[in-house]
Amino acid sequence: MSSVAFRWSARILSGLIAFFFGFFLVAHLIGDQGRASRPLAWSDYIILATLVVSLLSLLLAWKWEFTGAAIALIAILACAVLNWRILIFPGTLIPVSALLYLLSWWTCRKSRNRYDPSPGPSISQ
Repeated sequence: MSSVAFRWSARILSGLIAFFFGFFLVAHLIGDQGRASRPLAWSDYIILATLVVSLLSLLLAWKWEFTGAAIALIAILACAVLNWRILIFPGTLIPVSALLYLLSWWTCRKSRNRYDPSPGPSISQ
């Protein structure tokens, strides 16, 4: 696969993820049915913060692939340390999208750094 295919796969997937998770986050914050069934612990707030950071970093990866993907992976890792169940589907899509961005960055970087030993046109004729 080319870097363009990886990039657009990651962009489409991250757009769908941001829309899906963002819709539920906004609906929960705005709606009146979003009351907690128990008092929230500090870990709940950290999990929410890391999910928001991972979603924002997936959108950041549209411009800066490596930075956005690295932040998303670190945030989802921190979230998984507190609650491993976040990695069950659909939560697995966040690191998958970040890995697609990393693959796009790596293949693009690899193709730019190829050395072409063929001699170029001669200056003096």
